[in-house]
Amino acid sequence: MSHYLLEVVEKHFNQVYLACYNRPAKHAELESDFRKKKACLRLTSGHLKRILSDESWNFTNTWGMPTENQIDVLVDNIREDLKFVYDDSPVKNAEKFLFTAMVDTIKNIEIVSVCLAFLIPRKYCIIAPPPEHMIGFRRRSDKVATLLRYFNDFQALAEKCEMKVFDLEKALWTIHQMKYKIPDHDPQLTEQLWNKYLNDPDILRMRVKNLLDEIWGDNIDDGLKSKILKEKDPEVALILAMRYFEQSLWASVSRKVDNNKLKEIISSAKKGNILYKLMIEVDADPYMIKKAQRIWKKRNDAMHGMRDSKSSFISTTDVNDAIELNDMV
Repeated sequence: MSHYLLEVVEKHFNQVYLACYNRPAKHAELESDFRKKKACLRLTSGHLKRILSDESWNFTNTWGMPTENQIDVLVDNIREDLKFVYDDSPVKNAEKFLFTAMVDTIKNIEIVSVCLAFLIPRKYCIIAPPPEHMIGFRRRSDKVATLLRYFNDFQALAEKCEMKVFDLEKALWTIHQMKYKIPDHDPQLTEQLWNKYLNDPDILRMRVKNLLDEIWGDNIDDGLKSKILKEKDPEVALILAMRYFEQSLWASVSRKVDNNKLKEIISSAKKGNILYKLMIEVDADPYMIKKAQRIWKKRNDAMHGMRDSKSSFISTTDVNDAIELNDMV
């Protein structure tokens, strides 16, 4: 558990909010009142108007205010799906329907997230540049998909930190504001918190995941990934190249043999040495088979972290050999 994050939101969030906006935050009071009144089970326009009013949120100075008619329409559209999501109901696609209705009515995903964060703080939080920056999140053109990805990231982190999602986002927002917006607020504390954030393993993994998602996208295969990574991390590059090689062999074999033969090969995969069997099926030449078996052993060494001998050392030359194998399939 990342105790420092819980401490940040409990001890420093309100002070930092006051320093940034020259007004106290009333987040906790609003969340508590909605929880007691079970606003998610009987949502009214008044609930959303209270969230979006300047009395409880520095809203009009940040993103602007939806009209009263927009709020009335929104409440009618989301009341039932909000109940399902609040109760963790198994109703299929309730969350997606909820987000879609909110985005279609309000348009602005920041405003949508504000509403969700105050209504269900254990599951949702505010999407904004500071917390996005802190987890390396990048938006995409599909607004609903962006919200789903963002909340999933924060939910995964919050579970590991044993915090509410909204509290985790507040903690990261606080550290970001101390670092960039009010650096003179408490420089020593800021440096301590920033170093903890930078070295937090769960947050670091999330940032790396989002960075790789941004780099790879959905259309970059393992073959290209291995070419990109071969200088920086030849072990990972070799694993990716050989995974691509195996997938290419399977694709080639599946085009060549009938279903019965394919099932037989799939069954034999459990007995090992599947790479050799696949190469035999595609009529690979002896040179290719010999090279593939040597590189596959290197791949296994990389997979199991074997670095105790010269034979297990992996170089860019090994990666190039693996890439060459892919060109032969």
